[in-house]
Amino acid sequence: MENYAAIGIDAGGTNIKAGLVDAQGNLLSVQVVPTRKEQGSEQVLALIGEMIASLCASSARKVLGVSVALPGGVDDQAGKCLYCPNLGWKELPVREILTALTGLSVRLVNDANAACLGEYFYGKGRQARAFLSITLGTGIGSALVLQNQLYTGPFGAGVEAGHMVVEPAGALCNCGRRGCWETIVSASGIVRRAKEKMHKELSAKEVFQLAREGDPQAQAIVEETIFYLAIGLANLINLFSPEEIRIGGGVAQAEELFSKELYARVEENVYPTLKGKVKIEQSSLGYYSGIIGASTLWFHDINII
Repeated sequence: MENYAAIGIDAGGTNIKAGLVDAQGNLLSVQVVPTRKEQGSEQVLALIGEMIASLCASSARKVLGVSVALPGGVDDQAGKCLYCPNLGWKELPVREILTALTGLSVRLVNDANAACLGEYFYGKGRQARAFLSITLGTGIGSALVLQNQLYTGPFGAGVEAGHMVVEPAGALCNCGRRGCWETIVSASGIVRRAKEKMHKELSAKEVFQLAREGDPQAQAIVEETIFYLAIGLANLINLFSPEEIRIGGGVAQAEELFSKELYARVEENVYPTLKGKVKIEQSSLGYYSGIIGASTLWFHDINII
């Protein structure tokens, strides 16, 4: 597979990341642009088509195909996005549109499943019999590998941990319910709370930076984020008993999340027999885990249950 590559697309609610990846999981070329989802699906897919063409032109390697990681439900066999609330897409024939634009074969995968597969095949996840991946981005993605099989469940939804309710009377989520985990711990949740409490339009990255500089309101938001991150992780540990949890995505680039406070709060809330058993670490693939993970569909086989 030395002369081959695949293109991985990670289409999030904030940014589109696209990369050319080889069979060893090396990122050969990468592009990042704003999603501009308000322009509608047609314009977003046209932009993705342009990024694919640019990546193809950047290398002499034969491109096996394109994998698109989306933040929601997908049907790879039908080539459709079923429901992606953070993009505003529903029942969209993504494969048909992108194949017409690029002439390449296209596969679809949930973005959290993509990140999980990347960590599993190219990170440290393969050592675990039960491996859980969490992606903290515009929303929250999650995925589970059990005994070398990717769990998506009978309805294809897999593990939608971002929509686990942790605050029943909390903020309205894009899914239509209130108090979902991602309304607090995701980038959009941090941005919302900064606007409510600090009366400023700030990015999640800016909130963390202000907290480092000693701003008390920003520090309170970060502390609340860590608190609810720990509650959600403890719930997932109690449900799935994973040997290892890897946390990636843009928000996870903030080292403060992986504080002694986080681990202590998780330990406080897990079932007694699980205390001290689960390893929780930052993703080893970093910001581009979704791109690398999406490309695995062209290089690796994994059972889906």
